[in-house]
Amino acid sequence: MQEGGLLPHLLQLQAKNKLPEPATLLESCFVGPTSEERQKGGMRWGDEKLIKRRRNNNVDTSQPTGSSPTNAPTSSTFSNAMQTFLSSGCCIIPDVLPEYFVSKVKEKASFDLEYLNSELQNRRMEAIASNQEHLLARVARGDFQELVDRDGGRRDIRFQLDRFPFNSLGLIYNPIVYSLVRELLGGGDVNLLYAGIMWALPQKAQEGGKDTASQKWHADGGHLFDHQHLPPHSINVFYPLIDLNSENGPTEVMPGTHRLGKLNDPSAAKFGLCCDAGSAVLFDYRINHRGRANFSSEARPVLYLCYAKPFFRDAGNTRSCHSLVKASSPSYQPSPPWVARILGGDPVSMGEGFEYDTLGNNIATWNNDVVQSEMRTSQASDIPIGSGERWVLFKMNIEVPNCEIPKVITVYHGDIATEVSAQFCKENDLSDSFVNILAETIDAQITASLQ
Repeated sequence: MQEGGLLPHLLQLQAKNKLPEPATLLESCFVGPTSEERQKGGMRWGDEKLIKRRRNNNVDTSQPTGSSPTNAPTSSTFSNAMQTFLSSGCCIIPDVLPEYFVSKVKEKASFDLEYLNSELQNRRMEAIASNQEHLLARVARGDFQELVDRDGGRRDIRFQLDRFPFNSLGLIYNPIVYSLVRELLGGGDVNLLYAGIMWALPQKAQEGGKDTASQKWHADGGHLFDHQHLPPHSINVFYPLIDLNSENGPTEVMPGTHRLGKLNDPSAAKFGLCCDAGSAVLFDYRINHRGRANFSSEARPVLYLCYAKPFFRDAGNTRSCHSLVKASSPSYQPSPPWVARILGGDPVSMGEGFEYDTLGNNIATWNNDVVQSEMRTSQASDIPIGSGERWVLFKMNIEVPNCEIPKVITVYHGDIATEVSAQFCKENDLSDSFVNILAETIDAQITASLQ
């Protein structure tokens, strides 16, 4: 790997049209680390020390699984993944999330969907009984802070994302996906723009064929400049919670259409990104894609995260500020509004970060800590979106062993206490037992600072 990182070198190859052609078959999109690179507790994917060690041991990395030969001077699996993404605008990494964690996410997502569907019916009856036209319109189009209905039978849920399993470090700072995303975004801090669960609800074939029930072809956003193609500034990551097949609504892409001037390229291939549950589907914010209609009998959930450059804000996609859930409801469950946050930490080690009891997260059940969540929800609802400038909530001085000067933790609006604590302990070689203690202190201060 050349000085300055891998990305600048690959961008030079891209400018000279020396990267592989955009994928024409689904199989060409599969990338990922080898079994050796995935060993539990090992370094993150793409770690230069690991690559050098493998080369010193004469391990052949020229043909990683799921890859095709390239002319790039480095032949690591990580380099192959970056080339695939830069060329096609998408890639698939199998076996990223452990099966037990996928099961936990699906269980929580299903619980949330059922609760919010119930609340949607409550708001519908309320709107009819009180003749509230605006509320009735919001219910009809599915337009709330926690739930948004989109075309193609999609129901977009963002609910209690500050809790397990959505705040797990193994998810947010995944050693495979986050390592790749951070490098593709140029290194340094990353903006976690948003996250949630996208459900593809079962559909019936409409007149004109199955295609008419799918989403319209679209890009999630455009290019930063109109005169030159630039590296990715925003990357979507989908984690299917059930196996994706041609019948249950996979995301369909046109590889290569993320390039400037290629959005509607008639020569681009079209195929669905079908893969197993727990895989990671990555695609460029600018690529032409759509959600295929789900013609199976089961609702299809996908966990999504959107990572971006720190400066980027999504002004093209919309979401209501009206909450679907009401504090006066007997079944009220609070959920703080989503706030984008800057990720400044490093990926966790391979296979780690998926257990809530190792993350300083003392929420044993999903309905605990309701009082603090209620406070945060009501306080955050009064905070304007503003210009996107980061809001410092507080700073903490932490005395670290063998360090004469206390270390300072800066906590911003939107930060998650477990993430801040775990990253601080990792950076300062503190034991895991300190993560819980520090996370509780940070969490209490966050609540106090929002009062």
